[in-house]
Amino acid sequence: VEAADLHLPVGKPVKMLLRSIYVLHDFYVPEFRAKMDMIPGSVTYFWFTPTKTGTFQVLCAELCGQGHPLMNGVVMVDTQEDYLAWLGEQQTFAQLSAPQQVGSAE
Repeated sequence: VEAADLHLPVGKPVKMLLRSIYVLHDFYVPEFRAKMDMIPGSVTYFWFTPTKTGTFQVLCAELCGQGHPLMNGVVMVDTQEDYLAWLGEQQTFAQLSAPQQVGSAE
């Protein structure tokens, strides 16, 4: 799934895979007490389990360059029901990469 916001189900373990292309970054969610470096050329990962529902800020906690102050986002921790409803509305990578049909010429 590709989406603007990160949605996670409450009470379920999450394995977060992170990577950076050019410079160090740091994925940080203060309320989760979760923080992990992203190292160029490597994939880092860590496990955590969201324990309460809500909307939480994601920050880059590594001074990474000129755009650093703009590197933020949100993670939404949903009930299982709300998470499945959100997931059902998202396109999968397979759907996004499927060839688009062009109208037939008559």
